[in-house]
Amino acid sequence: MNFNEYFAGKNLIKTPCVGVHYEQKITPDLIWCVSHIILSLIENNPRKIFADKDLRESKLFNSLMRDYFSKAPQNNAENEYNKVSSYQLGVLAFSGILKQVAERPKKYLVEDVDALNFIAINDFNAAKFLCEYTEKLIFDNGLGGPFEKYRQTQNQDNYLQAKEAYWNWAKIHTAIKGEDRRHTYRVFNKIFNVYCYKHRIPGEDASNITRGPCPYSFLIYNRANFRDRDMPIGMTRQQYRKQILSDIEQSGVVETFLQKVKNAVKTKHGNDSEIKDVNYAYIPNSGVHVHHILPRHSYPQFSLSRENLISLTPGQHLSLAHAEANTKIINQTFQIICLQKKLEQISISINDCDHFYDLKTFIKIINARFHWNLTENSSLGQIKRTLSTL
Repeated sequence: MNFNEYFAGKNLIKTPCVGVHYEQKITPDLIWCVSHIILSLIENNPRKIFADKDLRESKLFNSLMRDYFSKAPQNNAENEYNKVSSYQLGVLAFSGILKQVAERPKKYLVEDVDALNFIAINDFNAAKFLCEYTEKLIFDNGLGGPFEKYRQTQNQDNYLQAKEAYWNWAKIHTAIKGEDRRHTYRVFNKIFNVYCYKHRIPGEDASNITRGPCPYSFLIYNRANFRDRDMPIGMTRQQYRKQILSDIEQSGVVETFLQKVKNAVKTKHGNDSEIKDVNYAYIPNSGVHVHHILPRHSYPQFSLSRENLISLTPGQHLSLAHAEANTKIINQTFQIICLQKKLEQISISINDCDHFYDLKTFIKIINARFHWNLTENSSLGQIKRTLSTL
């Protein structure tokens, strides 16, 4: 999904004091979360009209807020939940991905399901959306000059000029009362850091510019990783994940996302195996299993990556991918065949420009598996030649 092209035909000029254009809780991980929930609401009816309340009453939304974002249950944090859902809906509507069809209560329908599907894959895709949305918003509303000046020369004075320009704009276009700048500056922090992250330049931290390029962690709501926050000293992340977080890993959150990714892979390949070779036990119309090429228990960072999932027949999965039908044991020879076939499918996806697979993620997968140091800019030909040597 090319959001630069998407926004080229949009008008993001803000009508004074109308609608949500940006808020402190506009972040890639929250946009991803809410997009995923919207898709679950319209699964059986793409033109279904839904309200903010429908999201907040979703079991998936509550599960994500508690388990992924480490928030208190909704009955103890109702205001927080309301802001999370309503702000993301506002931005998705302002950007044209949703259409607001009623005011009290606000109700929506999906205008661009392809864009929403792309955002709902993961927070990095949501970040791609947010980066282009933010820059378009800045320039459409006459703020491009001071932001561009900072991009050219990153110093404290130019940062402060961009901040002042946003304040002057916000006084007219947002519902500010009086001269209290605190909330406006919190919103500016989000806008500024997304802009800086996109251009790989220093961002803002505690009203000062950072020493290096703005890190991704400055953009997200779940900035303190809940998986590491309470990790005992001396315990590795892998040990902690296995011993302490097993309940979370097997909760509805992870399994819901995994099933969605598996279904997408099945659909992509026509509910058929990706390895259609009788020498590898292919039997047409025998069903489909989706297999983790690198196993979840050893490589949890790739457990939800489409590039690490391959559709196989049940026979291929149980007799070839795993030894003696034991899903804990990986047949390393067949694993290499799976990676080679996956690369072929990724190549087709790239040539078709369908954005289903990400080559950079695949490079990370094979680097992790074989301890290689291929760069993320490695070509398809280079990767194919390297895999062929195994």
